[in-house]
Amino acid sequence: MFELRLEGTRRPELQAELNEIFGAELDNNIAFHLDHREFGLPGDRAGVILLYFAMLGLILDEITAPAVLGRFDLDDLLTTMVTRLLPEKEAGD
Repeated sequence: MFELRLEGTRRPELQAELNEIFGAELDNNIAFHLDHREFGLPGDRAGVILLYFAMLGLILDEITAPAVLGRFDLDDLLTTMVTRLLPEKEAGD
């Protein structure tokens, strides 16, 4: 996917397609999260967006420079990312 994104920077027609595809993917993620509160999903729209982009950055580093992440416990890192970006609601919220 990284190579495809880079190719999109060189080809405007591909970039337009990727913008549409990735934008729809993000919109679907947000809608699923907000429309399925019965599953107990924490956070709001902004939290879902932040988590999406944080995960993309993490994946990019894992693919392109794995030693950077290799210094950290990935499970702890992911748990911290999720709990900070999508905090549980306080009682009465």
